[in-house]
Amino acid sequence: MSSAGDVVTVGINMVIIWVLALSSLFIVAEVVGFIPAKLSDRINRNRLHQTMRLLREFGVDTDTPRRANSVAHLEQIAGRDLAERVSGRLEAAKINHPVMIGTQIDVRADSYIDLMGATSDIKLAHAYARDLAGLWRSLADVGGRVANTDIDFIVTPKSGSPLLGSCFAELLGKPLLLHNQERKFRSNPDDPKALFDCTELPARGSRGLMVDDSSTGGGKAVKLIEDLHLCGWKVSDFLVVFEPQLKASTGQNAAVRLRPMGVTLHSIVTTHA
Repeated sequence: MSSAGDVVTVGINMVIIWVLALSSLFIVAEVVGFIPAKLSDRINRNRLHQTMRLLREFGVDTDTPRRANSVAHLEQIAGRDLAERVSGRLEAAKINHPVMIGTQIDVRADSYIDLMGATSDIKLAHAYARDLAGLWRSLADVGGRVANTDIDFIVTPKSGSPLLGSCFAELLGKPLLLHNQERKFRSNPDDPKALFDCTELPARGSRGLMVDDSSTGGGKAVKLIEDLHLCGWKVSDFLVVFEPQLKASTGQNAAVRLRPMGVTLHSIVTTHA
């Protein structure tokens, strides 16, 4: 007689065989051209998600290899080493005189890190993109703090650091969306391209990763998240190079404002400018 463990093992093997057989049928249909390209992309995405879900339900560890493979090509640097590299570079972008900062509530700062200006230089944009990629690797790798590592696109405010977002998207091999705070045009029904500049619109339900140079009060980020949701897209994480603490004492800083929206702000360094 077979033990209960043997029965379970046989059951798991049968499920895996069934999943692989079904996948093979779709592959054959795609090879012979029976499935249009756009539909094929969508089917592949859904099929992968379903396959991974079934394997997880039967006790197969899919998370560890998936996380490791997704970031294996990115530079492995984190913690103090990454923070020191970024802090040294930010000094060159600092404006050393008092300024007022904010789009809704102004705050005074004795200096200002103009990373938006610095990343207009494509070489510096690439450098900071590598820094953000290092941060993402530490967050998305095995044991990382980010839960949602399956990213479909990168999104950056057009009024922020678009070259930085573009270089980061290139490193991750993902399409880039640039967010317009004001609609480019009006139509009925609403067209997401009025709000987002992109080559091709992501499918509804796709997940984006927000990227920018910094966020102080989170005003641009809040509008971006609202517009992503309006278009049927998901977002849960926002990467910035540095996080000014000018509004932390008032509770109106970006991290606090984004938390109720289900978005976590991740920064390489925090600053007072």
